[in-house]
Amino acid sequence: MMKKSILYSLVIFLSVFLGGCEKDEPMGYRGRPGVYFNGKEFSYTFAENPWKDVDTVLLPILLTGDLEDYDRKVKVVVVADSTTATGDMYELLEGTISAGSESGFVPVVVNSVQELEHKVVRLRVQIVENEDFKELDLVYPACNFTFTAQIIKPYNWSQLEYFFGPYSTGWWKFIMEKLGRTSLPYWDLFSPIPNPDPDKYDMSYYEMSNIQQMIRLELAEYNKHSTTGPMKHDDGDYAGKEIVVPAPW
Repeated sequence: MMKKSILYSLVIFLSVFLGGCEKDEPMGYRGRPGVYFNGKEFSYTFAENPWKDVDTVLLPILLTGDLEDYDRKVKVVVVADSTTATGDMYELLEGTISAGSESGFVPVVVNSVQELEHKVVRLRVQIVENEDFKELDLVYPACNFTFTAQIIKPYNWSQLEYFFGPYSTGWWKFIMEKLGRTSLPYWDLFSPIPNPDPDKYDMSYYEMSNIQQMIRLELAEYNKHSTTGPMKHDDGDYAGKEIVVPAPW
């Protein structure tokens, strides 16, 4: 009888103790709505789309907090003292997190003005508080978006590097010329860097493997007939070094 009484008292004590813990538990971070950019640096060049005078670039954003069954707006502003782009070059639009989604985009309309043919400009974009999102002290509350009409290092070169090695302007021009295209929208499914736009970067590993082999053969053919030796990087960190296509994965 004594043992049962002690056991009963212990059960009551644990119930009260655990109940008290539940009452005192602070509200989880998951419940606070917030939003931030999925990266701190983005870039675009009209050289990828030379037939366009205007284009819309989607800067990816991510949600913290609960999903909702309605669309939510994301307010953004331009940080003037960190921006070199002029007003005629762009239009920054309101961002959106769609109903039921944990990600969204901030659209930037870019204009192919003549000045972009010989310079790269920067747009510094900052998320600011609104009625939908008040939590802003997150990973990347702001980002730098650079754009131009010149040939520049593709934004996804961190993914293309596995197939083509280090970037240089001449090497990228050679690849584009041999492929007859101005971009390779590939993003590795297992990349530690999240794909910022799956609808855009949708090329498969199989396609890229075939392209890599084609470029390998084109480079070998170029080197075979070159009168100045193997092709070398013309700029960047590897300027002056021979270009070598990495071995297949």
